[in-house]
Amino acid sequence: MAEFLRKNWILLLTEILIISVFCLFYGRFGNVYVDSFREAYIPEQILNGKVLYKNIFCIYPPLGYMINALLYKIFGVKLSVLYIAGLFATLGSVFFANKIGKMFLNNYLLAGINLFIISALVLSPNVFNAFFPYSYGMLYGIFFALISLYFILKEKYPVSYLFCSLAICSKMEFLPLLFVLVFISKKENIGKNSALFILPIIIVTTILFLQGLRISDLAVSCGLIQIMGNSQTLHEFYSSMGLIPRIEHLPLYITNLIKFVFPYNFQKYQEIILWIFPLISILFVCKYKNLSTKEKIFIVASVLISLKVFFALTMQSYGVYYLIFALISLTILIPNNFKKIVACYLIFWSLLIGFNNTKLLLKKNYTLNCEKGIIKTTTDEGIKYSAILKSLEGVSVSSVLIYPEGLLVNYFLNVKSDDKFYSLIPLYVETFGEENIIHHFEITKPDYIIINDLDTFTYGYSKFGVDYANNIKSFIEENYQTVTNNKLPEDMLIYEKIK
Repeated sequence: MAEFLRKNWILLLTEILIISVFCLFYGRFGNVYVDSFREAYIPEQILNGKVLYKNIFCIYPPLGYMINALLYKIFGVKLSVLYIAGLFATLGSVFFANKIGKMFLNNYLLAGINLFIISALVLSPNVFNAFFPYSYGMLYGIFFALISLYFILKEKYPVSYLFCSLAICSKMEFLPLLFVLVFISKKENIGKNSALFILPIIIVTTILFLQGLRISDLAVSCGLIQIMGNSQTLHEFYSSMGLIPRIEHLPLYITNLIKFVFPYNFQKYQEIILWIFPLISILFVCKYKNLSTKEKIFIVASVLISLKVFFALTMQSYGVYYLIFALISLTILIPNNFKKIVACYLIFWSLLIGFNNTKLLLKKNYTLNCEKGIIKTTTDEGIKYSAILKSLEGVSVSSVLIYPEGLLVNYFLNVKSDDKFYSLIPLYVETFGEENIIHHFEITKPDYIIINDLDTFTYGYSKFGVDYANNIKSFIEENYQTVTNNKLPEDMLIYEKIK
C-alpha cells in the first residue's frame, strides 16, 4: 500500500482535488443561456421518443446524447446525473493522462500539468467546463481518445481501435486519431482491429435506425450541416474564436508568449497559451531525431487531434479541452535544463488562473431549482430566469420557444421546445432561412415564444430581432401578443399566441 501511494500520490491528490472542486462548487458550472441545457434537454427528448437527426436537429455525433439518455433511463432525469457523469469522465481523463504522462515526465511536471488542468478546466466558470459543458460528446471523446492513446503506446492495438471508434462517435474532431492508429498498427490483427473499430459504429447506427431514423432523414441533416459549414456566420464565429489562422494574428501569438514568460497583468490571462501548438510543431521538427518512438506517436497524435484549435487554445473557448494533449506534448519537448522552470511556471499560472476562476464561480450565488435539480448562476441572470419561470408556472401549454437560446426554461418546466428550431442563434437562422422558419411556425403554432437578451456578438450580430431574424420577430409580433408582467425584465419578452 505504501509503495502504491508513493508511486501514485500525484494522481490521487489530483483526483481528490477534482472531487473537492465538484463538491464545493456543485451546481455552479455551465451556462443558463447557451449550450449546457441543450445537453440536458436532448437526452430527455430521446427518452420521450424523439430521434436524433430526424426529429431533433443535431450537429454532433450521437454517442454523447445516447450515453446521457441511458443514464437518465437508469438514474432518472436529473441534473445531478449529468453533473456526476461529467465528474467521472473528467476523473477518467485525468487518470489516463497521468498514466501517459508518467511514461515521459517527472513528478514536478506532472504536478504542474495537473494543477493547470484543474485551474483552467475543472474550475472553469463558463460553458467550457468539466462537469456541465457545452458538449458531453467532448468530455466523453477526450476520455475515450486518451484511453485509445494509452493502449497505442502499450501496443495493444485492438483495444485502441475500440476506444478510437468511441471517441469519433462522440466528437468528429478525434477522427485523425484513426489515421495515426492505422499507420502505427499497420496490418497487425487487421481483422480484429477492423471489427472492434466498426462495432461501436454499428451499435450506434442500429439504435438510431431502430428508433425510426431513415437514410433520407440523415441525408437532410447532413445537407443542413454542410450549409452551416459554409455559412458566413460560422466563419465569423470561427474568426472570433481564433479558429481560423490569420497572418494578422501573428503579433497576438507573440504577445501572449511574452505574457506567459513575463506576466505583467494578472487579470489578462485568457489567451496566454494561444502559442502552444505552433510552438510544439516547431520544437517537434527541431528535436525529431532525439525523440523516442512513443514520444513521436503521442505528439503527432496530439497535434492532429487538436488541429481545429491549433491557433485557438484559449481559456474561454473549447480549445481548453485540449490542454491535456498540449501540455504533455510541450513538456516532452522542453529541454531538460528548463523542465523545472516550466513546472514552476505551470504551478504559478495554475494558482493565478484558479484564483480568478474561483472568484467568478463564487459570483454564481443565485440558485434556480426544480424537481430535476439545481443550477447556480449570477444574480442578474438568476432574477431574469426566475421571473420567466414564475410567469409560466401553472400555465397549461404544449410548447414554449425561447430565443436565441434558453432551453433551461423547457427543462425546468417540463415543456417541450421545437425539435428542429430549439435554438435560433444567427448561425441557425442563416442555415435554415427565415422563410422556412416562419413557415414552420405557421404549421406548429407554438403557444409561447420568449425573446431573451442574449448577445450573439461572436456570430457577427448582437440581438435577436434587432440586427438579425427581423422577419421572424415581425411574424411573432403580428401573430402573438405580449404578456404583461411587471416582474419581467424589460429586455426579456414573453409572447403568447393570439387565441
